[in-house]
Amino acid sequence: MAENKDMQYSYLRIRKAIGFLGLFLPLMLFIVEGEFLASLSHYYYTPSSIFFTSILSSFGLLLITYKGYEKAEGEWFSDNLVTFVGGLAVLIVVALPTCCSNSNNEVVEAMCQAESFPLFGHNTTLINTIHLFSAGLFLFCMGWMSFVQFPKSKKESRKTVNKIYKVSGILIWMSIAFLGLEFLLGFEISPYDVLILECVAVVAFGFSWLIKGVSLEEIQQMTRSIFGES
Repeated sequence: MAENKDMQYSYLRIRKAIGFLGLFLPLMLFIVEGEFLASLSHYYYTPSSIFFTSILSSFGLLLITYKGYEKAEGEWFSDNLVTFVGGLAVLIVVALPTCCSNSNNEVVEAMCQAESFPLFGHNTTLINTIHLFSAGLFLFCMGWMSFVQFPKSKKESRKTVNKIYKVSGILIWMSIAFLGLEFLLGFEISPYDVLILECVAVVAFGFSWLIKGVSLEEIQQMTRSIFGES
């Protein structure tokens, strides 16, 4: 029994780690770089790339090693499959970065024209397509976890939390859908559409995982501290 409880708290810590990293990623990139680029992926070509690659790699490793709920009757996928696919996808995002062009940054554009790429940098359409597909797959998996997998508890105390999961999942999927429409139809509202929608999706899944990492006891303690002992 004690071993199971230790394992449970271990998974709670993993969920919190994924959540904090999701919330931390955009903020850290903006603070370190001091400006907004066309997308989060373009920060790969800036000095803040150390944070971009480290955090995404951490996502991948944590998700691949994460063990969630087994596949229940009537479900399409188990937690394990969704997180494994999502973790693998985000590692591909790191290994095959976006192309350096259209970054909205003069230094990166000059680097791109001179073809002085850092690490695995490139300006190749095929690699960029794989990167975009992998990023979309990663976010889709995170949306699936938030909307489908997380809201499994039927406890009364978890009803509000389940709504948060579902809203997070919807925000992630809506961001992906809008990005897909922009790419397919070839339009943009601003030069920062991709960055804004990526931030919405990343923060939404980060917040969802962070909440999932909060134990029932912690929720009860927070409730008592806010509303007082009943």
